[in-house]
Amino acid sequence: MEQEFLVNARGFKVPMDKISDNDKAQHTLVGDLLQEAKQLSAAHDDFKRRCFTRVNDFVAEMAKSYNVEIGGKKGNVTLSSYDNRKCVKLGVADDMSFGPEIIVAKELIDGVVNEQLDLLGDEAKLLKAIVQDTFATDSDGKYSKAKIMNLRSKHRFSHDSDEWADAMKALDDAIIFSSTKTYVRFYERNDLGAWVQIPLVSKSL
Repeated sequence: MEQEFLVNARGFKVPMDKISDNDKAQHTLVGDLLQEAKQLSAAHDDFKRRCFTRVNDFVAEMAKSYNVEIGGKKGNVTLSSYDNRKCVKLGVADDMSFGPEIIVAKELIDGVVNEQLDLLGDEAKLLKAIVQDTFATDSDGKYSKAKIMNLRSKHRFSHDSDEWADAMKALDDAIIFSSTKTYVRFYERNDLGAWVQIPLVSKSL
């Protein structure tokens, strides 16, 4: 049975004879492409799940051969072909953001930098430069996650003061792990021996 109407953006039913041929054709095209996109997305998710299942099963079986039982969440695994020309990488990555404690941490760190480092030697001046670079914001006014995590891990004990220790604690409290993402990536060596990633999504046309 031929469709009698389409629903417009305001939620009203519009008879087909009141809709232009171009609008009808566009509506059909978008619907067809969206349906195909959903099917491809579902197929991609299914493939990704199968990759994780097969790799995790392989790792578990391999562990058995060494009389080792592997528990917990698996991830960050790289498997290579025998000739080392193909590899599969599976990983688990946390999506991170910062809570309001980051403001407190910055104030505490700035206090140490401005009050205790100015009169010290080259090492202290280097730490001051690192701190200033760490809290430099981008064009959107956001801090670099990588730089802050680097400061937190590599320079946690770079200054021996209660204020610095409090600043590092505030930095810990500021980090929010909002979600966990999994990824699977495929690589193959080209004729020059360099690894080339095989994309699961199309490149720009």
